[in-house]
Amino acid sequence: MSGGSSKPCINFARGNCRYGDKCKFTHEPKTTTATTSNVPHKEPCPYLGTPKGCFKGQRCKYSHESTASSTNVQSPQSSTRSRPRTELETGFREWTFLIPRQNARFQSRELGSFFRLGWELISKDPTETGQQIIKKLATEEGLAMIRALTDEPDESAKLQTRLSNFKDKMLPFFRTISHPDVLSSLILETPLDTICTFLFGPHGRRAIRLFSSTASALGSLALDETAGDQELTSVAVTASLAVLERLVELNQGAQVIDEFTSIVSELSTTIPEELLQGGSRSLARLRQRLGVGTAIPLSEDRPKKQNTYRPVFEVGQDLPGALSGLGPRHDNDHANIFNIKILPTTEEIQSTRVEYLPSNDPTKHHLPGLAGLLDRQFRLLREDTVGQLRDAVQIEFRQLEKATDTQPRVKQQNNSARNIIYQNVSLLRLEFDRKKGLQIIAEFDQPTLLKRKGAYEREEWWKNSKRLQVDGFLCLVSSTGKVIFFSVCDPAPTPPPKDKNGDERKDQLASYWKAFNERPNLSKHAKRATVMLTLVEENPEDITWINSHLGKARELRQSLVEFPGILLPSFQPTLQALQKMSRTLDLPFSSYIAPNIQSAAYIDIPVPAYSRRPGFAFNLKTLAGGEQLRLTPGQPFDDTTLREKSRLDDAQRISLVNALSSSIALIQGPPGTGKSYTGVAIIKTLLENRIEAKLGPIICVCYTNHALDQLLEHLVKDGVEQLIRLGSRSKSELLQDLTLQNISKQFRATREESHQKHELYESLDIVLDEIAELMPGLRNPNHWSNVKEYLETHQTFHFRQLFGRDVDENGFREVKGKKYNILNSWIKGAPKRITSTRTVPELIDINLQDMSGVERSALHNHWIQESVMELNRRLLHLLDSYRHSRDSLKKCHQELDLRCLLSAHVIGVTTTGLARNLDVLRRVRAKVVVMEEAGEVLEAHTLTALLPSVEHAILIGDHEQLRPQINNYEFQSDNPRGAKFSLDISLFERLIHPQPGYLKLPYSSLEVQRRMHPSIAQLVRSTLYPKLQDDSSVSTYPEVDGMRRRLFWLDHNNREDASSEDLTQSLSKTNSWEVEMVAALVSHLVRQGVYRNEDIAVLTPYLGQLQKLKHCLRSSFAIVVGDRDLQDLEAKGLENDNSEGPTTITGGVRKTTLLNAIRIATVDNFQGEEAKVIIISLVRSNDERRCGFLKTSNRINVLLSRARHGMYVIGDSHTARHVPMWDQVITILENEGNLGQALALCCPRHKETPIEVSEPDDFSTLSPEGGCNRKCTSRLRLPAEPLLNVATTANNFAKIAIREKKMVIFLRSTTASAKPPAVGNITLVVTLVRKHAMEKSLVDFAWSRAKCDAVTRVAARNATSLASLALKTAHGHVRTVAHVNCRAQCLATSFHVRSAACRYSVVVISVPPSVERGAQRPNTVRSAPVSRSRI
Repeated sequence: MSGGSSKPCINFARGNCRYGDKCKFTHEPKTTTATTSNVPHKEPCPYLGTPKGCFKGQRCKYSHESTASSTNVQSPQSSTRSRPRTELETGFREWTFLIPRQNARFQSRELGSFFRLGWELISKDPTETGQQIIKKLATEEGLAMIRALTDEPDESAKLQTRLSNFKDKMLPFFRTISHPDVLSSLILETPLDTICTFLFGPHGRRAIRLFSSTASALGSLALDETAGDQELTSVAVTASLAVLERLVELNQGAQVIDEFTSIVSELSTTIPEELLQGGSRSLARLRQRLGVGTAIPLSEDRPKKQNTYRPVFEVGQDLPGALSGLGPRHDNDHANIFNIKILPTTEEIQSTRVEYLPSNDPTKHHLPGLAGLLDRQFRLLREDTVGQLRDAVQIEFRQLEKATDTQPRVKQQNNSARNIIYQNVSLLRLEFDRKKGLQIIAEFDQPTLLKRKGAYEREEWWKNSKRLQVDGFLCLVSSTGKVIFFSVCDPAPTPPPKDKNGDERKDQLASYWKAFNERPNLSKHAKRATVMLTLVEENPEDITWINSHLGKARELRQSLVEFPGILLPSFQPTLQALQKMSRTLDLPFSSYIAPNIQSAAYIDIPVPAYSRRPGFAFNLKTLAGGEQLRLTPGQPFDDTTLREKSRLDDAQRISLVNALSSSIALIQGPPGTGKSYTGVAIIKTLLENRIEAKLGPIICVCYTNHALDQLLEHLVKDGVEQLIRLGSRSKSELLQDLTLQNISKQFRATREESHQKHELYESLDIVLDEIAELMPGLRNPNHWSNVKEYLETHQTFHFRQLFGRDVDENGFREVKGKKYNILNSWIKGAPKRITSTRTVPELIDINLQDMSGVERSALHNHWIQESVMELNRRLLHLLDSYRHSRDSLKKCHQELDLRCLLSAHVIGVTTTGLARNLDVLRRVRAKVVVMEEAGEVLEAHTLTALLPSVEHAILIGDHEQLRPQINNYEFQSDNPRGAKFSLDISLFERLIHPQPGYLKLPYSSLEVQRRMHPSIAQLVRSTLYPKLQDDSSVSTYPEVDGMRRRLFWLDHNNREDASSEDLTQSLSKTNSWEVEMVAALVSHLVRQGVYRNEDIAVLTPYLGQLQKLKHCLRSSFAIVVGDRDLQDLEAKGLENDNSEGPTTITGGVRKTTLLNAIRIATVDNFQGEEAKVIIISLVRSNDERRCGFLKTSNRINVLLSRARHGMYVIGDSHTARHVPMWDQVITILENEGNLGQALALCCPRHKETPIEVSEPDDFSTLSPEGGCNRKCTSRLRLPAEPLLNVATTANNFAKIAIREKKMVIFLRSTTASAKPPAVGNITLVVTLVRKHAMEKSLVDFAWSRAKCDAVTRVAARNATSLASLALKTAHGHVRTVAHVNCRAQCLATSFHVRSAACRYSVVVISVPPSVERGAQRPNTVRSAPVSRSRI
């Protein structure tokens, strides 16, 4: 009998334990002892007394003890039920009793009652009771009932009899299995598929017979005037079509069975259109799946075809896969994209043939219509993302092939993707984590520059380099030709789970701490680094290869190629979604997006399908100030009331009406015209009508997390409720409680879900225990126990000879008091007289003692190989079980998330998040999708956002601004070679400006901008938006403080910096002169004292320039850099500021919240943003007149349309002028006198003083401290509100500083070194701040630069708050009097010694003798008059 554990074996209870007596779990049934007083009372099983009994057996959570045996141990509460049955529980119990016994005859009356009661129960509770009913129907008993139902129809019966049978029996069954909550459920997917597969029957015969009868009944009901109930007929049509759609979708063979086409055609022709409204989507999918096409409605009053002529020179194209005349290129080259693996295979990497890349001409695709569009988007997007990885790995693979031990590696240069190579890689061993799965520990050479550094320096370098971070993407390349993709895994093991009592399991705790202490470390050893990896895609071939190559570093040449900044989740979900869509072809609006006809016709967009219901009209009272106003889509609409009552302008109002009246609506919004405002108005209108239109949740999609947060914040502030945000990247505090992760905690799992999770966790524990027993053998394949286990199972003859008797647990046998290893003794103990060399097959039946030494070694190696193969087979089997359990558990958790989403009114998600959660969102049954930034979203992302259930899509964007970002320049539309691909053209732009062969859709445009001053707006109005109008409010903007002009181009000819030898630096461009000029101008503007953190922004097209600006501006200001720019910097290896201290200050205050911060960003990451003053660094200045990024009108448009009050461009006009749009802009500026080589400044006090600067140093000489160089004795008067804000913030930072003991130590060290001369009764401490003292203090006390900057910036505006700050942070009671100037006092008092050491020397700090003697601290702080002109 099995033993070793008191835990019962679940597989034995199910009757399928394959371990028998070797199982470590008990095979004895659970027993209860009447004498045990603490045995928990179990409620008796309600099914035990039924004729069929309880089907769960020992797994049942209720008691199966008889009443007689339980009376002696009955608890006081056992005589009555712990709680009464609910009505639904009683109903479900009665429903199960209607299932006849085995071999009993079915009564027609009982059959009808069975399905009617099932529908009544599921209509009342589709969640918990619905799960129980569907799972019961998928059992053998339930399928028997379905068979009786489907076999009953008799075509010879009278019409009324057939109609009665259909309504009483078949219709309740169809409604039961087509209930929306049932169709969308994740955990019911398998049982529902079982039911549908059974309904389909062998070769579809059962489904043909069933739906032929159903089609006849539906046609009769539709024509029968006596039926009376038109609504019931409509419901019957909808349910029947939903079931038929599920059958055809599940069984691909239905597409080649003509009878199904006939059934669909009959349903289309015999049922009136008004009865098909609810099932129109199912009917359309059936027609599409079965090849019954529909034509596109062309407008009669517009030309149906436009003949376009273009010069064509066709080059023969090598088609994909088997369609190629030369055959497939490699094992991952297929004509069907569904069969293509996302990551490149080894053959694909080694292939020299060019991949098949379809152009944007649909006539050249190997697939027509929607299938061709999805094929094109998949292949181009995959090549744009995976192609660069493939090329980088291919280069490294060739390096390994050429390299030898004596031949050094050639340094590669690869500009397609930044990658890092780690050499001499060895795979050490396998590990397994209960949450992370299979893991591999890899070892490689430390980088050359670390080999002479200490452990601490190595640790700091790895931390600051941001290499091999968790979730980093990398690839193992072996000289054997094997390529495997990995991701970096957290090396810390998962703590073991606790038992039912909450105690840690001691048997697992020891192994946990052992794994924790032995976890890999990048910096521990001087020569070799170790890292924990996990497979990106677990396939048996890779796992088998890894097992067979563990520890074989000397025999192989292997490298790890890391791809910093490339995240697999950013493109893999979208590619997988496109693959699924290629099979289902269920994209809504496909007849407009991917028409089968090749013409450029204008079409009329129909109204949304949900609005076609008779009597439906949109209620617009939320826009009309509460006054009743209704809009009937497709009918004329008088917008007088809306114009008078709403706050929308004319273009916004027209766009809103058109958006509500079109099933697919496009709204173009130039910069500052209120795209988001219009989008919020549309969403609020839809929410007002969601119940009447049965919309379900409205899905709001944005390209970036920042834009999504802004949109959802607007909705929340406008009173929108039931809003959920998907994803964990939200920075908004307002939305933190509205994330799906937090809201799902408020929902309770059903009993069916809880029971299923309990079973899954138990089976998962068994699998994990079995894997834990297997891992030691895999880690040490040569261990004698592996050989013993293999021989015991497969070669009993040799097992008895070798391990038959007297062998202890360590593989030793004792002879005459001496122990020896039985296996090693046999291998080395061969008689010298035996010299035979028989093969391994010949040795199978030979006595072990009759073998030579060579034969024994060969046989032993054979045993090891076979045992490793056996262990590997068992591991693969267990990994399959592990993945199945994990996937099933994931579905259980997703089922809870699904119920959360179904209860929401608005769901916010990014394009990437939508693709990642596509399985859940497809089940939400959303009818409306609103996408912002649609012009910046790749077409592939937009296609995945159009869920099958969508009936209304609203795309808002501007195709004249930034296009989607892609990696491969060969696919860009502005590249002559990439124009035939144009991957960077969004679906939004393609529908407005269609390419040849596609349709042009109508769109609305917003026309009134409320952002830019008219002089700034003129730059984009004259070039791109001739209809753009200015709102009256923008004409009242104030002038820019400290400047003569609000708009100016500072022209120069200072050349851009030469390319750096460092590959990471050479990928970008810089201009040092412009960096210094921008820094001086920013400093001048900030010194005016009127601009806050969101008011000034510095834009540049290059990440290299952004990095230089960051370093330069940080000395005076704390810079706010956007998340997307930080990610881009890290991806390019340009972000390495760890030497400057952390970005978070004690107390949870971050740099980005400081008062005097400015915003700095690249152009591409500033779309949708704005600032009062924009400073632009164009960077490029060269003799070749190369503009780089800024040669496209889209980027120029974004660059010139961000400023509200003022904009200052610093660049070389000669380099930019050859670009058409730049030429127009420069001409406009020249005509207005806004371009020159000197920038005019303005002193706030002496406005008549002329100041012109043309070099960075001119600011310090001509405009010191932001004013002019004239003497001024006027006292500075600071505004009350800014002064209060500064003082409050300064006090907050003072509280932080008090807790910092290091600051006190620093102050003591600087004051103690000074010599205090006595002047009268007052002790004057004159502190000379020297550079070497400052550096020593920073090193000794590691004073955070971030904290220093924080205090400086908070107190930089007035001396009074600084003095207050000093009183709270300095050692002793001090009073500060400025005898030099305000800036010296600010810098010195706030301990900003780095800047003070270079520019200022003496600060006078006065301490009265009364204070030294313990007198009362002074309450006032006096400040010397300060000149406004010198601030």
